[in-house]
Amino acid sequence: MEGAERAVSKLDLPRKVTDFLTSSWGIVHLHPPQFEAMPSVLGGSNTLLAIPTASGKSLVAYIGILKRILVDDPGSKAVYIVPLKALASEKFDDLSELCGAVGLSVGLGIGDASAEAKKIEECDVLVCTSEKLDSLMRNRSELMANVSIVVADEFHLMNDATRGPTLEIN
Repeated sequence: MEGAERAVSKLDLPRKVTDFLTSSWGIVHLHPPQFEAMPSVLGGSNTLLAIPTASGKSLVAYIGILKRILVDDPGSKAVYIVPLKALASEKFDDLSELCGAVGLSVGLGIGDASAEAKKIEECDVLVCTSEKLDSLMRNRSELMANVSIVVADEFHLMNDATRGPTLEIN
């Protein structure tokens, strides 16, 4: 059977995660590049994933986050850094659905509203722009004390002179 070894159900994740991925998102098997990244991601290693657009990088990141904060270091937090507010909102929606199904909360950091600040303090996973993370690290560094995993989406922007320096500082 083609792809059986790449079955989501075989991942070293809590069953509630794999059940959600298969039943709610219809993900039964990983694509080959996703599958190849799993030993590194699930093993907790630093991982740079450079695969084509729409090939599932976000799913790999989501799996890494859930493994880390549900299994490897329960009670810790995750930060998912994105370059644009629109992308932050998209990832926030995805992660809210996935994390909500397994009892975790997600916060969105793209502005400076006080309601947003409260959610940032209480969330398990924070999705934010690099500029917001920079601000949090400078002004609310205690919020980062329990972070055990950081995902930097669109990492190639480190080389963008208009955005890279803020991400580099973090």
